[in-house]
Amino acid sequence: FGDMKENDKFRRFNHRSTEKVYKELMLYLFGRNINKYHKFITGQIKEFEGKTSEVAA
Repeated sequence: FGDMKENDKFRRFNHRSTEKVYKELMLYLFGRNINKYHKFITGQIKEFEGKTSEVAA
């Protein structure tokens, strides 16, 4: 969630109920993954650039 706030300036949800917030979050994450996949297909990134399990732990 911190990554969303810092990199995408995502500060608050547009809805109030838990169900609607969940749906909004899933749409956001779906779009984020599609964007990452597009960058991979077009060659902007060569491989996954996330943290390794040693660094994340």
